[in-house]
Amino acid sequence: MKAAFLKMMLTAAGCAAVLSSCSTEGGPTAVAPRGSDGPATTASPPAHQRGNAATGRDVFRFETFGNEGFWTDAARLPKGMMDAKFTPKQALEAGLQVDIDAVDPALRKKMEAELRTDMSPQNAPMLNDPKTTVALINANAVVGMVPKDSNGDGKLDVTNGDKVGVACTICHTITDKSVFDMPNGGSIGRRVDGPAALTLNVGKLLAMAANSRAFYPNLQQSFLGISLGRAPSGLGPESTEAEVDAYLGNPAYYPVGTFDETQDGHAPTSGAARHASLADWPHGNGIFFRGERLWDRSRSETWCNRACSPWRYLRR
Repeated sequence: MKAAFLKMMLTAAGCAAVLSSCSTEGGPTAVAPRGSDGPATTASPPAHQRGNAATGRDVFRFETFGNEGFWTDAARLPKGMMDAKFTPKQALEAGLQVDIDAVDPALRKKMEAELRTDMSPQNAPMLNDPKTTVALINANAVVGMVPKDSNGDGKLDVTNGDKVGVACTICHTITDKSVFDMPNGGSIGRRVDGPAALTLNVGKLLAMAANSRAFYPNLQQSFLGISLGRAPSGLGPESTEAEVDAYLGNPAYYPVGTFDETQDGHAPTSGAARHASLADWPHGNGIFFRGERLWDRSRSETWCNRACSPWRYLRR
């Protein structure tokens, strides 16, 4: 009984101490955390202003942070896709997703009819036509590949001077597969934001760029006889476009569902597609012109500035 009574008294004393720190008229008294020189807080956690969910969703889906300058002008990915005659069927095979709600109703009806066939060029001409890919990008229907009205004419047309950037959703959105699901590839349906696009073949897409060497600083490299990564040897400053494409296009070196945002060639440990660097590096507006660092544990820090600089690869 004494122990129970003592426990009750201690509990009451604790509650009284908490209550004594509050003002009965003006609400909780601002108290700075013990041992902190930061501002006082009246709540834990402090109250915060809620944002606009719809605006946040649109930023996630369509904000490129200006990287269309890199992807269109430096790497020239849209040009490479058009030169390769990249079709919607090939886009699905590469793991890209298509937002069916953004597709023109007439085009949607034809696509749905062709998707019910064997998707051969004879039975699915639109799905095997690179012009359809351009139409889908212009409609903002290829998830994560965002067209920009770069020439200011009020229209979106990547064949007429408009640029294409990359948004978070290229790696962090799939669809509900309500229209079509390509085995081991992408899908067509309504957007499902958040899940990683584990079947996205980033290496294949990067290799398609007309100047994939622009991405060289973020690939497996060899310096001073050292190379960390999956390939037997890394790339060098004098590596050709064909050598870069061969590295990117080899799933043994650049596995499907991963994105190597660091120079070690090992990608995120989760093995899931990660997009932060695809969208944010290189940044637009020229911020991406910078050197990179290679860390060699057995020796000392090795800096590659001029050798790694993208400058020599952007102006070709």
